[in-house]
Amino acid sequence: MHANINECGSGKTPTSTIEEHGGFFDKGSSTTWKQAANINASGAAPDFDDRFEGDLWGTDTVNINSTLTVEDVPIAIIRNVRQGTNLMGLGRNSTFVNALIAKGAIPSKAWGLAMGWQGATPNHQADGSLVLGGYDSAKIHGLNSTYPFAEDASGSKCPGGLVVTISNIALNLANGSSPSLLPPSAGSALRACLDPSFQLLQLPQDIFLNFLDVMNYRGNYPDRSHGINYWGMVVKSEDAYLSDMTITLSPGLDIRIPNHQLVVPDWSVNARGFITEANSSSREILINSLQDVNANDMPLLGAPFFSASYLLVDQEREQFTLWQGDPTSTEERLIPIAPSAACTASTSGESSPATNTTPSPERVKGKKSISTGGIVGIIIGGLTALVILCLVLFCYLRRRRHPRPSLPTSTSETADPRLSSYMAFKPELPTDTQPPQEMPLEQNPGHAIAPYEIAGKERRAELQ
Repeated sequence: MHANINECGSGKTPTSTIEEHGGFFDKGSSTTWKQAANINASGAAPDFDDRFEGDLWGTDTVNINSTLTVEDVPIAIIRNVRQGTNLMGLGRNSTFVNALIAKGAIPSKAWGLAMGWQGATPNHQADGSLVLGGYDSAKIHGLNSTYPFAEDASGSKCPGGLVVTISNIALNLANGSSPSLLPPSAGSALRACLDPSFQLLQLPQDIFLNFLDVMNYRGNYPDRSHGINYWGMVVKSEDAYLSDMTITLSPGLDIRIPNHQLVVPDWSVNARGFITEANSSSREILINSLQDVNANDMPLLGAPFFSASYLLVDQEREQFTLWQGDPTSTEERLIPIAPSAACTASTSGESSPATNTTPSPERVKGKKSISTGGIVGIIIGGLTALVILCLVLFCYLRRRRHPRPSLPTSTSETADPRLSSYMAFKPELPTDTQPPQEMPLEQNPGHAIAPYEIAGKERRAELQ
């Protein structure tokens, strides 16, 4: 947390700092603040770097809402000057999340994030949402993909472990074409880190140069922004990119970023605390080209990516799930995620309050259904059985009308045993009929059972 104007950098006013960094924390006005000697004494997670040296540590009571209060939450007051807003960590050992778990306020260390929209006009702006202990199914649509945490999550390249593989980056041009920014070689897939707190897309310089070529950029090499979206690429308004961008993640999840979330005014905060355009004749492309000293940094997908996606992170199961997002939805359907040890499977695909069963992320798409191949197999089998039954019935009626000489008629109530045996025959479904198949959990439809037809070479003959 930022504490006062002297710790937010030179040239700042209190109002501009509040807008840019999220406000001040005044420990002197708190009756529950308890100062600690260091980070360990405060109870905070010890995994930090030397940038936190010199910060002030302690604990305080946090009021989540009118009914929920959490005591002794570790808090750091920033003494060193750093970019960014006040921070609330949600990592694997988040002190805030741990405090909520200990209080019994949330069921698990899972959380779901909808970034919302941050466009230039009101119709391109939408509130985001953060759900602790679950996610909001009203903010998702389409297929999803679930990924394990990266093994090198403790490293500095992607501390959160949210690593994905980008198989394609395409520009959705107005003429209907979608040229790719990645090289055409088969090994051109790109590993990238997910970071919702980062304002930009961070891509290698060669990909950014391809981006400029596709958009027919003819101006000087773009400048850098020093405003809210720090270090994005600034171009003249007439040279700005006008279409969407689609990022495809392996194994095939498409996230289409609308242009109004990719290209925005070059915003900054003035001394009065208002967001203004640094230059009305320019636009900022929210891409950081990795070059010079940053050329070997890991590609990173930040806020523009999350403007079009929904993220669910399950710390206990060490996995995360991505959906296509629905940022304009005004509904709310909160789904709790049970702790991993208590997670049970639900056969219906829906949450059951009576048994306290919590659906896993992949279950909210709906109930399981029979695949196309299974349906076709059932139909073919049913028709075959119907034809056989009709033939049996026809032959039986024909025999009733024209009894065979070898089967003498009987005046008794019991029919001839041989005739009874014949009438009792029940034809079964052909053994090569496909049994019902469930929808594959993988989103690749190529694994579904292919439909097949009845062989077309059977000879037809009339009944004698």
